[in-house]
Amino acid sequence: MASQTGVAEKTKSTEDAPSRDSGLIGSLLNGLEVFELFTREHSIVTVGEIARHLNVHKSSASRIAATLVAAGYLRPAAATLGFQLGGKLARLGNLALVDTSLVNVSEPVMRDLVEKLGETCHIGTLDGNQAVTIALLDGSYAVRLHSWVGKRSPAHLTSMGKVILSGMSEEEIDRLYPEESLETRTAFSIPTKTALKQHLEKVRRQGYSLDNEELEIGLRCVAAPIRDHSNRVVASLTVAGSASRIQVSTIDTYIEAARSAADDITRQLGGNPDSEG
Repeated sequence: MASQTGVAEKTKSTEDAPSRDSGLIGSLLNGLEVFELFTREHSIVTVGEIARHLNVHKSSASRIAATLVAAGYLRPAAATLGFQLGGKLARLGNLALVDTSLVNVSEPVMRDLVEKLGETCHIGTLDGNQAVTIALLDGSYAVRLHSWVGKRSPAHLTSMGKVILSGMSEEEIDRLYPEESLETRTAFSIPTKTALKQHLEKVRRQGYSLDNEELEIGLRCVAAPIRDHSNRVVASLTVAGSASRIQVSTIDTYIEAARSAADDITRQLGGNPDSEG
């Protein structure tokens, strides 16, 4: 019994050491270390392998694996006692790959667009039903937008998000928005899923989306779709500025510029701008 207690104390000390020594969370580091065991040739790992790799007791390794399964990052391997990588990791991995190449390709296009229009330019992707800014170049005006890389906003309230949503099927929209009622921020916000679906049909037909003060009063944005090599809408390019500068009477200029820039990025990603997906 004494030796078992000693082992447990030693294991706990090993797991917690990073937290005490460096301010990092030891259990989280252990969970992330599990992914290092997977390779193309070694796609299934066992509790025993996890325990040896982390230098922890099998019971601790089993709890770590169970936690990763519950969170969707691992899944039990069929007909074995091991685990495989879960679908959530595949989604995140694909997002990371798209973001990396997308930002590199987009930067010079964004720079040209900002020089032409003077307004802020964003590249955005979706994470669930949130629109996420992954690249941004500020405009030249003294009064600028409050935005940053990593900013998240409800997709249905942004031109950035609505363009990407327009590339999805009705079933995918239903999964993202299980309720009929939607969050609103202004009197111009889309309030229901039914209204959103109708709006997305319009976005598909016209090939661009507007945020006409739907997220924030005084903010007007134009977004166009970016497609990858499979012609799937994976991101959007957005021109955003004050509603006093991007006026309805001159909006066509911004629409044409945004669509041209997004099409340029699409071509560089191997996609076809004229495709409907």
